[in-house]
Amino acid sequence: MLQKLLLTWFLSKLKLPRDVHRYAFAKFSSRVLLKTADTTLTYGELEDRSYRLVAAWLALGLEKGDIVFAQVQAEKELFEIRTAALELGIILTTFHKAHPVEFIIYAAGEAPPKLFIVDPSYGVGSAEAVHTAITDLPIWKTGAGNNYEQELARHQPVLAKTEITPEDSMALGFTSGTTGVPKGLISSHGSAITSLKMMIKNLEQAPDRSVININLTAIPLVGAGSGLVMPTILSGGTLVLMDEYSPEHLVATVKKFSATRLFLTPSHLIDLLDMPESVDKDLVTVNHIIYGTAPMPAAKLEEAIKRFGPIFQQGYGQAEVLPPVSMLSSGGHMTDGKIASRAILSSCGKVVEGVVVRIVDEEGNAMPVGEMGAVQVDTPTRFKTYLNPAQNEGVILDDGFFVTGDHGYLDEENYLHILDRQADLIASDGGMIYPRLVEEETHDHPAVKECCLVAVDKQPVLCVSLRLDFINNSKQLINDEILELLSSRIQQWQMPTRIEFVDAMPRSLLGKVLRREVRDKLNSEQAA
Repeated sequence: MLQKLLLTWFLSKLKLPRDVHRYAFAKFSSRVLLKTADTTLTYGELEDRSYRLVAAWLALGLEKGDIVFAQVQAEKELFEIRTAALELGIILTTFHKAHPVEFIIYAAGEAPPKLFIVDPSYGVGSAEAVHTAITDLPIWKTGAGNNYEQELARHQPVLAKTEITPEDSMALGFTSGTTGVPKGLISSHGSAITSLKMMIKNLEQAPDRSVININLTAIPLVGAGSGLVMPTILSGGTLVLMDEYSPEHLVATVKKFSATRLFLTPSHLIDLLDMPESVDKDLVTVNHIIYGTAPMPAAKLEEAIKRFGPIFQQGYGQAEVLPPVSMLSSGGHMTDGKIASRAILSSCGKVVEGVVVRIVDEEGNAMPVGEMGAVQVDTPTRFKTYLNPAQNEGVILDDGFFVTGDHGYLDEENYLHILDRQADLIASDGGMIYPRLVEEETHDHPAVKECCLVAVDKQPVLCVSLRLDFINNSKQLINDEILELLSSRIQQWQMPTRIEFVDAMPRSLLGKVLRREVRDKLNSEQAA
């Protein structure tokens, strides 16, 4: 009880994300914050370099509310830029190396930056192209001998005195634009710190800051991977980042740095399950795995718990409504010492205190418990606004709820079940097909690694990749077995018209299955 009161008091002192950094700099100066293949960065070193960057930005004339673009690798420079932006109230926009320069130039047209920081070896050609398009924009290049390092060297560290409120804008991100014009999404300092506090309050036990946690994210920091940064800093932990993902590299990195906590997508976790059990000895230091960004098949989650133990945690959230909207703790994966039921494992946990989730029909009417519909969320972690306020219409509702674009339902115990995105539902004569309901059953076949049900010429087609132990087996036999399995579990109108086998599912740079790419490829092949 006393520990909980002390934690509540401590969290009440944190008003802004920069408070987390300042606390960590004072308490953990000699600890290592960041490790990569080529970098080791202590909290003290980050403090020195970040505050030098603050001084350099002030000398350039930057002030609170200005926008800075950065396209740098997840090394020390990215952490310096993030920290300096939080200190000075700069609105930061980061880009992955996979973002084409045209995307960066488009974003600059929508939200003109005052500075572009780029790693020439990461954002190849970006500096030159952006300079051609925006000739008066200052560009700082990272790397030895370049002007970014020169700027840091010629300034002394400065602690910013900028007044920042929780309502002030903190970051600007852009959607991919694959389904339309990219949207600029503005988040606030308040939503970020509230997300952190809510995550900590919903943990099974308070974080122990006397123990150094080694946290590894396989998800890039330009995506959900950034969610591991502030918890790591607050606890004085070490964050390990990978330059590129592969299952083998993930295991090798865990072994090399003795990682204790992992942050993975369901696809990453399924990759681990597909590896021989002999690699488990290299994962022996891992005592906690957070998985998220997409639904996790319950059959694979059961297998993971049996293999690695009840060390898993997941939650639900989006860039627009930061987690936790709901959480399924490590203990929540178990019931009376046994693996929890599929009804629990297929959910993303119970809706947390302070958040309201409602399920509505096409007219916006609230649906009864257990009924499927559109998911809307009211949470203090909601983003501020889209850059173009007109894009808020129909998405941020008058009563503050956010329309997530997901479909799902709430059960009687307030577990949230996320099924599919609106665009992925498949209309049929028998009713609306929710692909996940078919996929969940498919995952019970031992040969299936990943799968997704998509509409091909308006008909449901099941795309399947196979596990390593089955890749040389008869695909016709597996095809027949899957169809037989499904016919015993789902309605006839939900059945796929055929099964397509692929070597591997296409994945995004964030490690999620690209359902849209599967659908487009199969439709293109059908049309040909």
